[in-house]
Amino acid sequence: MQPISSILVDVDASAQAQPALERALRIARGCGARLTLVDVMPVPSEARSHYRTDPDHVETRCRRAQLARLANGITGVTVDWQVLLGSPALALIQEVLRSGHDLLVRSHTRDLVARGPKPFGDVDTQLFRKCPCPVWAVGPGPVPQYPRIVAAVHPDAKDANARQMNATIIELSVFITDLERGDLTLLQAWQPFGERSIRSHTTDEAFSAYLHLEQRSAAESLTKLRDSFGDYLRGVQVELRRGEAEQAIPEFVVAQGIDLVVLGTVARTGIAGLLIGNTAERLLRKLPCSVLAVKPGGFVSPVRLDEPA
Repeated sequence: MQPISSILVDVDASAQAQPALERALRIARGCGARLTLVDVMPVPSEARSHYRTDPDHVETRCRRAQLARLANGITGVTVDWQVLLGSPALALIQEVLRSGHDLLVRSHTRDLVARGPKPFGDVDTQLFRKCPCPVWAVGPGPVPQYPRIVAAVHPDAKDANARQMNATIIELSVFITDLERGDLTLLQAWQPFGERSIRSHTTDEAFSAYLHLEQRSAAESLTKLRDSFGDYLRGVQVELRRGEAEQAIPEFVVAQGIDLVVLGTVARTGIAGLLIGNTAERLLRKLPCSVLAVKPGGFVSPVRLDEPA
C-alpha cells in the first residue's frame, strides 16, 4: 500500500465538535503524516473574483481566523491550513490533485442539519465518485477507543479488477486497524445466482442442495481470500451474510456496532468494485457509520485543475 504522508481534512472551523479532525489527527500521529486543514466557502462563481481580490473581506477574514486558531491548537504533527472558495466537492478534489494528498477526511454530517444518523450528502457522493485518493466520510460522535472495522470485499478469482480492489481494501483496512488498535472483519454480502428462477423450476430438496453448494462455495472463496494474505490477516474474522449488499451490510453494521466500513467505488463488479450510481448509492444511504471509500488502481479523476471551482 502507498504510504499515507499527506492528509487533507475538510472542516467547518466554526463548529464546536470536529470528529473528522480528531480521526485524521490520530492517523497522522500514528504514521507521521502531514495535515492540511481546509474550510470551503461555497461562494457563487460570479462573486469569487471579488473574494479573491479582497483579502480583508469580512467573511473571508473571519474564516481564516477561525481556521488559524484550530490549526494552532494542534500538536504532534505538521499542519498547514487554507480557506478554499467555490463548490465544496470540486474545490476539495482540485486541492487533492494540486497537492497530491493521500487521504481526504471530512465529516459527512456537516452538510446536513437533521439530528441523529444521517445519509451521505451530495458533496460526499461527488467525492466518492471523482476524488482520486481515498475518501473517509466520518460519522458523528467521539472517536472510539477500539473501533470495529469492516472491509467489504467480494472474492472473485476470475476477475482481475476485483482481486486488485480486494487487495487495496484489505491493505488499507489493516493499516487503519493497526493504527487505531481496532478489530477487523472481512465481510461479503452473498446472493445465490438466479435464486428466484431456480426456485420456481425445481423441487424443494434440489433447491436446498443448490443453496448449500452456493453458500459453501462463497464461504470457501472468502476464507481463501483471507488465507492468501498469510500472517498479514492472521486472526481476522470473516463474515458471509446472505442478501443484497444494500440490505445485508447495513444490518451487520447495526447489529455488530461497526464504526467504519471500508469499500471500493467506481469499478466493475461485486461489493469490492461498487459502481457509484446504483448499488453503492443505495448502500451508502443506509450506512449509519463512517465510510472509507477507495478507488481501483489506475483511476483518473474527471476533474481538471483548470476547471472553475
